[in-house]
Amino acid sequence: MEEYVQHGTSSQLPTLVVISLFLGMGKGGVPGLATIATAATVVTAPTHIPNGLGYAVALMVPILTMIDIYAAYLHQHALAWNTIWMLLPLSFVGMILGQYVAERYLTDKGARLFIGLLLLFILALRTWKQMVSYLFPSWAIENHFSGDCEKDKESDDEDKEEDREDETVAVHMPLIDRKNEGNVRLDAMESGESNKSDDAPSTTAGLRNITTTRRKASIDPTKRLVWACFVGLMGGMATMLTNSMGPILNVYLLSIAELTPQSYVGTRAMFFCFLNVGKLPIRVMGGSLGLPMMPLAFGLGAVSVLGVFLAKPIMLSINERLFVKLELSVVAFAGLRLCYMGIKS
Repeated sequence: MEEYVQHGTSSQLPTLVVISLFLGMGKGGVPGLATIATAATVVTAPTHIPNGLGYAVALMVPILTMIDIYAAYLHQHALAWNTIWMLLPLSFVGMILGQYVAERYLTDKGARLFIGLLLLFILALRTWKQMVSYLFPSWAIENHFSGDCEKDKESDDEDKEEDREDETVAVHMPLIDRKNEGNVRLDAMESGESNKSDDAPSTTAGLRNITTTRRKASIDPTKRLVWACFVGLMGGMATMLTNSMGPILNVYLLSIAELTPQSYVGTRAMFFCFLNVGKLPIRVMGGSLGLPMMPLAFGLGAVSVLGVFLAKPIMLSINERLFVKLELSVVAFAGLRLCYMGIKS
């Protein structure tokens, strides 16, 4: 461990600083950078030091914990706590199952191939309708196929309906006695709020965009709960088998829970904060993480926190649909990469 720390604080320090910055920006919401940083951690791990890869991966755990704590704090008003509580218990169950399966049934090659195929299956199951609508828009419109085009039409119809309601209120307002005008306006507002769906953003939520957690819901809550059970179990297994729960969780948060980009970043960070805090004692007891590594970890963690801070304005400037597409593209790349590694190894 002392040899790795000496190597990390000398010749490899510039590389670790860049990796930490990219990791912070990726976890902070810039699509793709976290995947690049994770791959770079493995590629740049020293081969001349015994267990160099183990030390490199263990060094990332306290860094990731610092990133997740700060990212969750930065987006605290947009956290989807109900999503976190649904996923956490099942994820821990999945971790136990993953450890059992890894010890008795699966090799590293089989685990990579299994998780890669599972990831691509989940992604295809949740996005094939959107892909068909994107590739064949005319056919999708003619056949009333569910996709972005139909959602846009529904959104336009709702906007027109709201405009008609506003015009109706405006027409009848002059007929009301002025002294009761305030009460009538208040009644109209309360009536309008009671007729809206719980998932539709209110005017107050529109003004305080930071508190918005979900996009327009299109999935039944029961189906969302079933998906949470499946993703929690499979994700927990994935984190123990190949340390790749992130892409599976990304599909759930963006495509199933339908969180906004800001809520996605904060909720994901808080979820992994719980998991990483649980991993710290495991790494320490395993001997791959110890006190000599803490100064280096805290220094690189400060750099990664700066990356999270720099990532927020970039993430907020990206169009919401583009953000979702970029993140899901990274998920597809991760799934293909796992399959390739499973077949090649």
